[in-house]
Amino acid sequence: MRLVALAALFCLWATYAHAQDPLHRALEPYALYQTDITAMLGANIPDSASMDAALDRTARHDPERLTQGWLAYGALTAAQSPAWVNGVRARVRAAGRPAVLRQLRRDWTYARRRPPGADEAVQLVLRAFAADNARLNAGAVRFEALGHAGDTSTWARRSSEREATLRAPNTRALAPELLARLRPAPLAAAPMTEPIAFGGTRFWDALGNRASPAPPILPWRVVPARQPSLDRMLTLAALFVVEATPSETARLTAALTDEPVRQCLAMQQLELRQCASVTSTPNEDAFCIARHGFAGPGACMNLSEAP
Repeated sequence: MRLVALAALFCLWATYAHAQDPLHRALEPYALYQTDITAMLGANIPDSASMDAALDRTARHDPERLTQGWLAYGALTAAQSPAWVNGVRARVRAAGRPAVLRQLRRDWTYARRRPPGADEAVQLVLRAFAADNARLNAGAVRFEALGHAGDTSTWARRSSEREATLRAPNTRALAPELLARLRPAPLAAAPMTEPIAFGGTRFWDALGNRASPAPPILPWRVVPARQPSLDRMLTLAALFVVEATPSETARLTAALTDEPVRQCLAMQQLELRQCASVTSTPNEDAFCIARHGFAGPGACMNLSEAP
């Protein structure tokens, strides 16, 4: 009984801590997005209702919240880099915590430039998002193939309520067992050696029990236009590592935005809805999903390129 009581107390504490942590809270929309990607990568599409469901999955994610979740995932992944986390902690010991917080508040590039070990954290983040982008590219290829090869001549008429469905707000929540895997403390996961760990190249596939090969590990480099995004992620991660309090993280809210990425995702969502509004066959729906549900958002959130 005592063990049960302790376990219940720990669960309550973990839930409270999660609710208070802006990074973990911001991550949830990106995790919901990735669970939808996993579902569509393996979904059977035998009829119009299934295609409508796929359209709904691609259209229902709010661009602003998805962008925040994308940034949070990058930050929490960076916080799993041993060399960089130890480098941040070394800076705190050498310069003092107030001085490090001042630098993080005034200079977006500080977390990348100053603490030792930043190259390891950068590569960890770039690998994670290269793997996520590979999943989106796989989805684009799959639905493009459905558009070319699928015989939909015998499919029933598509739902007349689809237009409203594509604009319905997303009210889903993650299951508690999934949430438990989305709350890593600094250095709590080992994505550098375990592909299925948080931030690993197979994390989302493993979370959805989807079999997939681990993508190749390359010395990625950041896409120049996304360098500010990477710097925001590392700043968020550093604030997380030094356990900045709410009163010390006024910059956190500002860091959890990325207007170019948000605008790009909003445009893809708009184009997906417009594309779906003028299609006449499920084959054409598949093309809309491939281009504006997978390929387009993948380009918006792509951080890395091969050297």
